[in-house]
Amino acid sequence: MMSDDMRGLLTQRLAEEGMPPEIPISVAELHRRLLPYPLCRDRLGFASKGEYDMGFLRLLVDDNSLQVPEAALREAVRDELGSPEPGLALLQRFAASEVRLRRLGSSSLELVEEPSGVETGPPISELETGRSRGDHIPGLDDPLLIPQDESADALGRLPGDGLSGDGLSAEADEPEVAASTGAQQPCRSCQAPLPDRAGARFCPHCGADQERWPCPACGEEVERGWSYCALCGKILPT
Repeated sequence: MMSDDMRGLLTQRLAEEGMPPEIPISVAELHRRLLPYPLCRDRLGFASKGEYDMGFLRLLVDDNSLQVPEAALREAVRDELGSPEPGLALLQRFAASEVRLRRLGSSSLELVEEPSGVETGPPISELETGRSRGDHIPGLDDPLLIPQDESADALGRLPGDGLSGDGLSAEADEPEVAASTGAQQPCRSCQAPLPDRAGARFCPHCGADQERWPCPACGEEVERGWSYCALCGKILPT
């Protein structure tokens, strides 16, 4: 089964990264870093992106492979698997949701689901166990999804990168997401109106990132302002 193959590969990836098997993993990290499509294609021999998408979705609902305590995530994945053309676009809504690898033959890692309406999560120090600071995913590893510092130092750029000849950022003239324009812009994921507040990056209704989101064709991360996907060349909606 595809989910068994992906579970085995996930076990290998955690060992390669020096991460303990019981560590909580965000959906975004699982998709983009631990089990990305190019890696699964090369190691598991997926014939197409669609086959990978099906394998990834089935992994999320395979009780023998992963512990997925969030009921809304499990239900959304099952609904997607029952759709005519299943894909991974729904992962953007659950980017910060956490899963754990289920150890075969062990019940010590069983999770007790939290009561409905109560949102809890492990402290950030636990999320960072076994990982370096460079592995931290801003805005996703943080339980409250508080936008992180995006200065040149935080993004790993050298001072002066992206600056024009007059010392101003080349992106300085671009409007901020949901900047004060007199009209509320809709969220890219749930279409709910965004707050009319300068610098607002995440939707307060579903938590979707308004700067980056998965390509609708291949699932690779794309950014606001791109016309084409850098991986598959898909024309992106404006």
